[in-house]
Amino acid sequence: MNFRVIFKLLALSLIVALLFSTAILSSACKKKTDTSIAEGTSIQEGSISDNSSSNSNTSSADDGQSSSSTATNSGSADETSSQSASETEATAEAIPQEISDLITKADGYYSSGEYALASTTYRKAVLAIKGSDLTEETQQLQLSLFTTKYKKAKEITDTARMHFGNAMTLEYEQRFEEAKKELEAALAIYPKYKDAIDAYDTLKAMMGLE
Repeated sequence: MNFRVIFKLLALSLIVALLFSTAILSSACKKKTDTSIAEGTSIQEGSISDNSSSNSNTSSADDGQSSSSTATNSGSADETSSQSASETEATAEAIPQEISDLITKADGYYSSGEYALASTTYRKAVLAIKGSDLTEETQQLQLSLFTTKYKKAKEITDTARMHFGNAMTLEYEQRFEEAKKELEAALAIYPKYKDAIDAYDTLKAMMGLE
C-alpha cells in the first residue's frame, strides 16, 4: 500500500476519534448542567415552602395573642364596670322623706310667686338637711338643688318688706303719696305680698282713690 494512502487513513481516523470525543464531552456537560438547574429549582421551591409555613405559623401565633389580649381587655373592662356600679350602689343614700317633701313644697311656693312662704320652707329644708345623718357630699348635693331659688326668694322677700316698712313709716307721718309709691314698689317685685296688698287698699281708701 502506498504511504500516502496510509497517512490519509490515519488522519481520517484521528478526525473521527476527535469528533466522537467532542460529542461525548458535550453530552456529559449538558447533562450535568440540567442536573444542577433541577437541583437549584428544587432547593428554591423548598425554601419558599418553608418560608410560607413559617409565615403561616407566625400569623397564627399573632392571631392567638391578639385574641387573648382582646379577651383580657374585655374582661378588665367588665370588671371595672361592675366595680363602678358596686361603688355607686354602695355610696347611694336614701334621702329622708321629710327633706324631699320640704323641697317639693318650697319649689311649689316659688313657682306660684309665694316668695315669703318659699323662703321660709327652703330655710326649713336647709336645717333638716344639715341636721340629718347624710354624708357631707350628699348634703351639699341636696342643698345645690334649691340654693339659687332660695337666695332669690329671700332677696325678693327682704326687699319687699323694706319697701313695706318705709310705707308704714310714711303713712304714720301722713305722707300718703310717698307711702303709696313705697307700697307699689313692694308689690312690683312681690305681687302676692299679702300685707302690702292690704296696706295699699287701705291707703287708697284713705286718699279717696277708690
